[in-house]
Amino acid sequence: PLLKRTGCVGSSIRGSMPFPAIFAVAANMNGRYSVSSGGRHDVPFNDDYASRGLEYFDVWSPEIATHYAEVFWTDMGTHPIPPEIVRRFANKTMAIVGYEMDQVMVQPTGKPGVHPEKDVSVPINWAYNHHYETWLLGAAAEMERVSVDPNDVSSHGAATRMVARHRAGAAASPDGAPSSQWFSEGNGGESRKSFHGYPAGFAQLVRSPRAWHTTPMQIDIRNRDCGATPDDVARCSGPHGFTPGPEPRQARYGLAVAGLVPGGPKGGVPGATNYSGLLECPCNGRYGGDPAFYPDGGKGGSRTRVLTHDFKGVAVGACGAAAHVLSAEACFGAVAQLGVNATSIRNETVHSSSLPRGCSVSRDARGASSATFNTAHSAVSCEAGARRVGQVTSLVGVTLGIALDAASDAATLTLSGPAGGGGGAGGPL
Repeated sequence: PLLKRTGCVGSSIRGSMPFPAIFAVAANMNGRYSVSSGGRHDVPFNDDYASRGLEYFDVWSPEIATHYAEVFWTDMGTHPIPPEIVRRFANKTMAIVGYEMDQVMVQPTGKPGVHPEKDVSVPINWAYNHHYETWLLGAAAEMERVSVDPNDVSSHGAATRMVARHRAGAAASPDGAPSSQWFSEGNGGESRKSFHGYPAGFAQLVRSPRAWHTTPMQIDIRNRDCGATPDDVARCSGPHGFTPGPEPRQARYGLAVAGLVPGGPKGGVPGATNYSGLLECPCNGRYGGDPAFYPDGGKGGSRTRVLTHDFKGVAVGACGAAAHVLSAEACFGAVAQLGVNATSIRNETVHSSSLPRGCSVSRDARGASSATFNTAHSAVSCEAGARRVGQVTSLVGVTLGIALDAASDAATLTLSGPAGGGGGAGGPL
């Protein structure tokens, strides 16, 4: 199985998974496939699942409903497979020898699988399926959310991802079959016409299949002026009649379709186009856009939005009216980064007329510091003291601290490093 998806105003992912059977029951979900081998195309190959004596079952994802230009990249949870399949393969191993997927608009809207014969495929230039991940889970498997290595580019910057695990304490399959299987496609939209049948003698095995889990990523690129219902499939969708919706200047490497981007670059893509410039999620000038396409100022120009925060300590007096730190979270984060020379830092939020307004930090005689966020609009200022302290930590974990004491005319340096990395030194100068 894979997914069946209706993707536009209301869509779902539909998947079909063939497995060996005594007799054939249906033809391919997506029609015939063109099979290539090396540099040869349309090579002789039996791509008809039914003629190979296979059965299949279908599954549908929940409805996907989006607005124009939205990216839907959402874990859709675990859902049951047909109960007759669960019963048939309880304590048995299923051999999956291929799969098909489609994005479909279903009828009635919001009720996938009720009338599969009325499903209408979503054109690829309506809702582009960038990629998808799907798991078939056995009785001994479960899904788990795990942290992601920041250097793992396959997660596209996400902090976590879903994986299938063999449930703790569950018995292993007596025939060694896995308790789950993973199906994924990096080119989700195009995969509908890619053949996913396996060579003779090969299969994906799963013990006691019971459920499936899916995480699709698709981009809504349908121009709503052309309609967004099954009756509108033929409108603005053909190879020469496609009409894209509004696009950022950065789309198509700045080569805008004539008349599509007001104030955009001249020239660009002449005449009709058969795809949307939103396919690969280009940024606009409001967030993340390339300055090459969004110059600072000028007619029709806009500025790439970049937010920066800069904090510094004020030893005497008070912060200016527009310079106060506005939240405890920002205060404590800034203190941790400023290099306060302290044995420890304690964070606290107070409402006091006797402390400076906003964010302040103090250090006691033992070297411990307190970062304080004061919600009261106090007029108290920081008082000048005889001591100034600070520290910095290098990339390899070596920390250098300095304390200047005007009263004793002394400077104290403290050098420390990671455990097992050598000695330290300290003393007055």
